Amino acid sequence: MQSEENNFNAQLETLHKTLKIRLLKGPVFRENQRQEWEVLERDQTLLRTYFSQIGLSLRIDDVEGYAFLKQEDKEDDNTPSLIVRRSLTFHQSLLLVMIRKRLAEHDSEESAPRLFVHRQEIHQWLQPYFSDAANEIKQIKQFDTLIKKVSEWGFLKALPQHSDEFEIKRIIKAFVTAEDIASFTLLLEQRLKTEENEENHDQ
Repeated sequence: MQSEENNFNAQLETLHKTLKIRLLKGPVFRENQRQEWEVLERDQTLLRTYFSQIGLSLRIDDVEGYAFLKQEDKEDDNTPSLIVRRSLTFHQSLLLVMIRKRLAEHDSEESAPRLFVHRQEIHQWLQPYFSDAANEIKQIKQFDTLIKKVSEWGFLKALPQHSDEFEIKRIIKAFVTAEDIASFTLLLEQRLKTEENEENHDQ
């Protein structure tokens, strides 16, 4: 009996270690890590306390089924950051906003929980915002580089055996808000207006 209890405690400890490491490496998804997710739901208070000691906040979305860590923003806190802050390029921001807008449209129009998009559809979203339309091969490489980067961040996931089909992961809702979309849309309008004025001036 004692041996069974020891084995159970050892397995639980291993799951805790695995879960903590996974969270430190990136988001955890219920659909992919069932065992760790059960531990996460059951021991979330314990985990929140653990991560708060190193300046991290545990965010859990039970409805969408994902969890991730966020660096706590505290004034006068000189603790080194464990979470890498990314500086996005214009086109990386553009693709993230487009993906988020597409998901919002899907949720308002359809009841299906999962949204899939084809690589060609993403290319069509991006095409108007790339000036070098004459070099199609170069442009497609740029589009695919962006898709690969956004996939590495966990916002797109290629389907097994279908590398041109992607699922938009709902965790993007936690990183690209409605305010972000509005701000970026305004920035985009200003940028297009400036480019239009420059073209008129050159003519």
